[in-house]
Amino acid sequence: MGPYSSLWPGTVVRADMNRIVLGEGVNIQDNSTLHTDSSREITIGDYTLVGHNTMLHGCKIGRGCLIGIGSIVLDEAEIGDGAMVMAGCMIRGGKKIPPGAMVIQKNGELKIFEEKAKPVLSVAGCLEYIALSERFKKGIFGPFTSEEEIEFQNKAKEILKGMGIMKK
Repeated sequence: MGPYSSLWPGTVVRADMNRIVLGEGVNIQDNSTLHTDSSREITIGDYTLVGHNTMLHGCKIGRGCLIGIGSIVLDEAEIGDGAMVMAGCMIRGGKKIPPGAMVIQKNGELKIFEEKAKPVLSVAGCLEYIALSERFKKGIFGPFTSEEEIEFQNKAKEILKGMGIMKK
């Protein structure tokens, strides 16, 4: 588990059969499950946000990604850097999602929109969760200010440029 990464309440991380590797600044939100089998590990790249109630099994998630609330990503699936898998998607085993793609599921069918993801939002969300962790340690609760939100987005752009995901 990389620095600044966090696991939120109810998360299950079962690395009983293989490794689970979380990069820097990753957050796995409430009630999510990560599990492996003997031949497949899970890797999650830096500054990736895994939403509430997700299921990840033996898959590879890139850097600066979003795995939306209630999504399922199965064995040998790969999510490219900067991609966004929107809420409720089922990514079947072996499926490859290209870097920077946005994925939605409509009427049971996956729709992949190449180069439509907004990884700034994913990485900014990770930065918010890092800040939340620090706040909670101090007993501080409440919303972020608009200035803090802008700061998260600006820092996210810098991080993405450093990763080579954002060119501008």
